[in-house]
Amino acid sequence: MNEMTVDALGQVCPKPLILTKQALKNLQKDQTLKVLIDNDTSKKNVERFLIDNGIHPAITSSSGVFTLIINGAPEQLIRPDAETFCEVSSEQSIRPHVILIKNDKMGNGPDELGTILIKAFVNTIKEVSPLPDAMVFYTNGVLLTIDESPVLGALHELEKKGIRMLVCGTCADYFQIKGRIRVGIISNMYTILETLTGAGRILVP
Repeated sequence: MNEMTVDALGQVCPKPLILTKQALKNLQKDQTLKVLIDNDTSKKNVERFLIDNGIHPAITSSSGVFTLIINGAPEQLIRPDAETFCEVSSEQSIRPHVILIKNDKMGNGPDELGTILIKAFVNTIKEVSPLPDAMVFYTNGVLLTIDESPVLGALHELEKKGIRMLVCGTCADYFQIKGRIRVGIISNMYTILETLTGAGRILVP
């Protein structure tokens, strides 16, 4: 019997859930899916996702690595919303979360719609609790920090609330906009990576 493997080692929620969901979509009825996870909380989340979709995996554990084995693909997922099964451990929950902005629009639809959505997203951040510890802007996302940005006022308001704004310096150089950045600080990759690795959760709209 053919076998597919999802290597989620070193990954935290929701990545193992997303990888498992993607693999299930491509799994054939005569195939076996093996999911490798080394995080107990992520293992429990994936297990709940599978069981709620009528899939009962065989689970083994060795040297801190959990192996979930699924034989054959389900005809249809009852609850395909894998991300909603994400529960973080107590250690993760007390670590700050970070919003990663990689585009000046949201989604892959028409540009006009994407602009409307990113404006709504940024303007709504102040309403959620807890607030993110930081927002990181890179690639086209840095364009939201310049003088012509449609969300500049909202970003200033968030910065006043204590949210750190890190703007990718390499990206700013590429777009030649360093003199037009009006919010946050121009940052390097080391600081950005340090911020991301220290986060309990990373949200990418």
